[in-house]
Amino acid sequence: MTDADLPPLMRQYWEVKRAYPGAILFFRVGDFYEMFYQDAEEASRLLSITLTSRDKSRADPVPLCGVPHHAVTAYIAKLLQAGRTVALCDQVEDPKLAKGLVRREVVRLYTPGTLTDSELLSATEPSFLAAVAVHTTSQGRQKLPFESPVLGLAALDLSTGEFWVSEYVGERGLSDLTDELARLEPKEVLYPQDLPPDIERVLAHVRGLRLCAQDPSRFDRSAANGLLREQLRVASLAAFGCEGLTSGLQAAAAAVSYLRDTQPGTRLDHVRRLQVRRPGQDMYLDSVTIRNLELLTPLSTHQDRGDAKHQTLLSVLNRTCTVMGSRLLRDWIVRPLVSVDAIQARLDAVAELVQNFQVRASLRTTLRGVQDIVRLGSRVSLGSATPREILALNESVAVLPQLGTTVTSLGSQLFREAAQAWDGLSDVHDVIERAILPEAPVSVRDGGIIKDGYHSGLDELRRACRDGKGGIARLEALERERTGIESLKIRFNQVFGYYLEVTKANLARVPDRFVRKQTLANAERFTTTELQELEDLVTGSDEKRTNLEQELFEQVRVQVAREVPRLQAMGVRLASLDVLAALAETAAMNQYIRPDVSEGGTIHIVEGRHPVVERLELQSGFIPNDARLDLEGNRLLIITGPNMAGKSTYLRQVALIVLMAQIGSFVPARSAGLGVVDRVFTRVGASDNLAAGQSTFMVEMTETAKILNCATNRSLILLDEIGRGTSTYDGLSIAWAVAEYIQDRCHLGARTLFATHYHEMTQLAALRDGVRNYRVAVRERDEDVLFLRTIVEGAADRSYGIHVARLAGLPHPIIERAKEVLAQLEQPPATAITTPAHEATAPAPTTGDALPSPHPIVEEVRQMDLFAMTPLDALNKLADLQRRLDRAGAEQGETGDAPRPYPTTSSDTPAKPAEA
Repeated sequence: MTDADLPPLMRQYWEVKRAYPGAILFFRVGDFYEMFYQDAEEASRLLSITLTSRDKSRADPVPLCGVPHHAVTAYIAKLLQAGRTVALCDQVEDPKLAKGLVRREVVRLYTPGTLTDSELLSATEPSFLAAVAVHTTSQGRQKLPFESPVLGLAALDLSTGEFWVSEYVGERGLSDLTDELARLEPKEVLYPQDLPPDIERVLAHVRGLRLCAQDPSRFDRSAANGLLREQLRVASLAAFGCEGLTSGLQAAAAAVSYLRDTQPGTRLDHVRRLQVRRPGQDMYLDSVTIRNLELLTPLSTHQDRGDAKHQTLLSVLNRTCTVMGSRLLRDWIVRPLVSVDAIQARLDAVAELVQNFQVRASLRTTLRGVQDIVRLGSRVSLGSATPREILALNESVAVLPQLGTTVTSLGSQLFREAAQAWDGLSDVHDVIERAILPEAPVSVRDGGIIKDGYHSGLDELRRACRDGKGGIARLEALERERTGIESLKIRFNQVFGYYLEVTKANLARVPDRFVRKQTLANAERFTTTELQELEDLVTGSDEKRTNLEQELFEQVRVQVAREVPRLQAMGVRLASLDVLAALAETAAMNQYIRPDVSEGGTIHIVEGRHPVVERLELQSGFIPNDARLDLEGNRLLIITGPNMAGKSTYLRQVALIVLMAQIGSFVPARSAGLGVVDRVFTRVGASDNLAAGQSTFMVEMTETAKILNCATNRSLILLDEIGRGTSTYDGLSIAWAVAEYIQDRCHLGARTLFATHYHEMTQLAALRDGVRNYRVAVRERDEDVLFLRTIVEGAADRSYGIHVARLAGLPHPIIERAKEVLAQLEQPPATAITTPAHEATAPAPTTGDALPSPHPIVEEVRQMDLFAMTPLDALNKLADLQRRLDRAGAEQGETGDAPRPYPTTSSDTPAKPAEA
């Protein structure tokens, strides 16, 4: 069927739909947004709404579904959560004035990275649109990955106007870029379709990213500078420190271009400042560390976030009073400072509020009256703010003078700077206060927005409207008296306007001057010349009043929009004030102390506590521990001890205390002296990445390699059970070599906590300078073991794994058999594992009958995690074992040695070779 064969409305629909093929098109028809064809089928399924059809009389009716226009936001939210985009096509002319078909246009494209509606956004999380670009040569061809291209990243939050750019160069550039994306958690990532495949594959494996390929022209280098200067309204980007940037500006221009296309007709006036973030400005935290330290989300993400057992550092520290403060605190946590002066300035401010309870309480009480003025200002600038949002902005601005007085009374550097730059925004408050009614409705179309006395013309229209409605009420009483029909009523609806309604029983008393308008089952509706004149007066005045109110509201909005840069600046100050007060409140509530932060290399913590774990209701309470790391004799601490004894908690608490100090927070300890750390790295736990073809051990080695390649001697490294994903000998060898590499000043010399079950590792302390042994203290009583959760100097001699297995609930026969096997394995190598006494059918082997200890290859096979291996990994491993067995057999044949027998099983039957 051609367009010519379609009804006019469907022809118009397809004209719009072809421009947005990848979006679900919401097409305004009357009071509904309707979807047709495949969009209708998909939307009805995702939204659980009825699928019907248009033109049912046709042989091929059009699939149709729709949603009410006043409830459209909730339906759009569901589609966005399902990963779809939505094109909103509205009527852009008055149907009463339209000649023929009403003109319709797409007024907005809803995508996850371009949202500004409060109903669609998380109040406490940012909503960034990111763009990634690659520096191109003068010939316009992209450099290949092995040529170390310059990677550009831009991030723009349309809901706040925050806009920044960064570039990554060198061998670690791509790794640093992906780690920044993990910190940023953007809702969408734009990239050119001709991005080098190696880079695209890496981006595709970053968790949670929604990648959106774009035409390369959007990243055009020659046009980027001009587009950004136009958007930021500057003659040169040097005003923002952008000298020397290349791919970063391409990415920034792509983000602006995308927003202009998805928000047609909208001025992005609130996006007026571009920040440049350069590597090294803050502490480096990669995605693995953010996850392992549970900074933002718990490792057990399936649990209820409100569960006390699954809190995060953010949830413990977050006592902010505003959503702006919550977002800023999140940013501080993933971007700790590395400048001692900046850290001390924050600590000074927190300390002042900790010591002054009255000021802190007053400050926090007043801040609770401040709403999200940054996002509200953005909506004002975008022209989408409702009357209620303007009132919310006014309520927030109203408390600024009181807050300013409190800030002025404080003496710390950050508070003095805030007081000097304080803006009470009294002019903005006066504009809104003078114009907008306190009980203004949500929608501007409903009227009742502007105060009496604000505009004389509006006051006259309101009087005319009131007089007309009073006249209609008087006419109703008069007609009852004239006709004698006591039940006669004058009513109104949108279709028929005003009418006289008379019941069927009274129709005989209706005079001839009544003109029939509508017949109902039980009544008739009429009009009269007099009623028509009053209706014209009322509806004319009402329509004029509503239109004038909309115009006046728009004038107020424009006046406020001019001051959005001031609103944004005050929003930043208020958020900082809120976070500092929240950190002070948390420090006072949780008995934190001020850390001593310096440029030195020593980390000395006395009675440190894990800020999250100590909040749990532990039966024996939380046991604090000391820690000392430096760049001399305490560079590498090897920590041994049983499972469940607290090694992992100890490692994490040291890192969290360092991180808290460098965001400017007090810390959970009796005292803490901390030399600034440039990066924190963690290798904790077991995980795989089967989508990328990586087994558990491959992920472990990849993460370890990244640490060794990226860390410096000023970094803090946490390693937990390196080498446990492979055979005992391979794992021990790798762990030993990694430890040597880290402690060696020529290679790295970084401050490191190294937890391990390989007790052989403790020998390093006697062989290498800078290595110290620590263990988790344990107390044994008969067969019971008490984990004291205290870290003391020295090496552990046992792992107590069987005891932990008993606590976990393994059946008693397994526990007893494990003890027997362990006892025999701990004997000299000439002793074999024998059959349990209660199962023996023949005398146990004597010393002369003893078998050798298990063959290393057999032990390696036993320790394989088959379910974590890919089929290819398993095949390669099997081939490797076969080659090694053949080689061992050949060597034994040459020396005349008898083949080494395999150990006996619990049934005293010799185990068969692996290939059987």
